[in-house]
Amino acid sequence: MLELIFLGYCVLCAILLWIRHRRDRREWFMRLMLVICLPGAGWLLPQFWPKWLYGKNSKADSELLDVYGEHNLYNVKLTRIYQLPEAEKEMNIVPLEEALIVNDYLTRRRVIIDLLKQNTMEYIGVLQQAVRNEDTETSHYAVSAIMEIKRKLTLSMQELSVKYEEDAMNPHLLLAYADVLKAYMGSGFIDERTLTKHKHTYANVLKRLIEVEPERESAYLEKMDTDLELGDYASAEQTGRLYLERFPGQEEAYLALMKLYFTIRSYAQLQATLEALKRSPIRLSHRALALLRFWS
Repeated sequence: MLELIFLGYCVLCAILLWIRHRRDRREWFMRLMLVICLPGAGWLLPQFWPKWLYGKNSKADSELLDVYGEHNLYNVKLTRIYQLPEAEKEMNIVPLEEALIVNDYLTRRRVIIDLLKQNTMEYIGVLQQAVRNEDTETSHYAVSAIMEIKRKLTLSMQELSVKYEEDAMNPHLLLAYADVLKAYMGSGFIDERTLTKHKHTYANVLKRLIEVEPERESAYLEKMDTDLELGDYASAEQTGRLYLERFPGQEEAYLALMKLYFTIRSYAQLQATLEALKRSPIRLSHRALALLRFWS
């Protein structure tokens, strides 16, 4: 009976000490031996240990490890042997959007500052969300980042606009100009008039890109979407028919035209395009099959 009680005591001690000292196995093992060999007194004895027993950098390492465990935002390199288990690291990784909602203000600011050190265009959506954050400093960082992005994009647009006027048949230049225009329009904080102006320029650049490089399929889709946003349905249909003529084996060419005819409420042309897609030898995706079933 006494053996079972002692065994239960050892297990309980091991669990309690592991919860408190799981990041330092050496500390956990030493304390466990003490409380097992000296029940009662073993819990109090570590309070009187000399500081040198911990080593010079134990406190600093422990604090640094705590920061790393709670805010897994920066690549902290420890000088000693401590490392967080991979599973624990992964548990601390959350989507950036959630980090701007659920975490404390300090963490939110660190997220934005960390984004500024990276390719911020990749996270423009996160920055736009951060602008509306209730923490004014986080919002300020995000606005500053977006303004800097727009400044750089504006300079690039101005430079490429001049080159475009000089050499409008250069496919590399056209592609670069189209990419910058698209990025600028997606950066936010643009008034409707300016946005419409850039959309017209974007549509013209894409039209020229299709003429110069007709095999670039993505240009047709971008051109049609932009024309639809501008309400230029005649241009969108012309681009769509050209797309279908040059890429008869792509379901997207049919679907893009169907989208156009649905927008302008041209049911007869929508059905004609739908029947043409049915007769084509194209192996349809799940999305295309769902649309066929819906309109049939």
